[in-house]
Amino acid sequence: MNILFFVTLCAAVAVAFQTVPIRSRTQHSLYMGNAPKPSGFASTRNGKQVIIDRTKALLERAEMIITIPSQGISKEQIDILKKGMGKTVKATCVKNTLMGIAAQGTNFEAITSQGTLDNQNIFLFIPEGEAKTAYKAYAAWRKEVNRKEDEFDAKNAVMDNVFYTGKSIDTVTSLPTKLELITKIAQGIKAVPTKVGLGVKAVPNKLGRAFGAIKDKLEEGK
Repeated sequence: MNILFFVTLCAAVAVAFQTVPIRSRTQHSLYMGNAPKPSGFASTRNGKQVIIDRTKALLERAEMIITIPSQGISKEQIDILKKGMGKTVKATCVKNTLMGIAAQGTNFEAITSQGTLDNQNIFLFIPEGEAKTAYKAYAAWRKEVNRKEDEFDAKNAVMDNVFYTGKSIDTVTSLPTKLELITKIAQGIKAVPTKVGLGVKAVPNKLGRAFGAIKDKLEEGK
């Protein structure tokens, strides 16, 4: 009789356990020492290293980084920003400490200076020749999501380990690309009807004056 009672009890317990909700089973596994794999992988040591490695890869492909504030911006608005940047420019949130680690020893190490890595940020990783287009896309996004206040202005930009902020960001993002400069030089050489040698010799002087003007413009923007 006791054996029959014990068998019946075991069967009842087995049936009851099969009907326990999934959440309760998880809690039971915790008590039994079989904890499930944590979902917050990014907060683990391995997760942080993955983010650092991924950020370094983005830095290697970038010519410029622009930092914009993300506080007060919803996930949906961030998704709109990412879509507006197209396929080559990457807009992503990276914790400031991890960005600082990833930027060490690169052409973007200046981003860690002047206390710029504070609060919450979105970083735009911009390939060569796409700064002007990306910055215009950012301005268009601000209008679309109604984030026109000064607090949503770009915080800073870094290119060739040079730090830009304020109006100088507008200036550096509007500079002609290398392709545009080469095209202008080629057009200038082609336009010389005679004395080609003399015309070619004059091109470096024109370039020097052009870069001098760009430098003066940057200094005025700072």
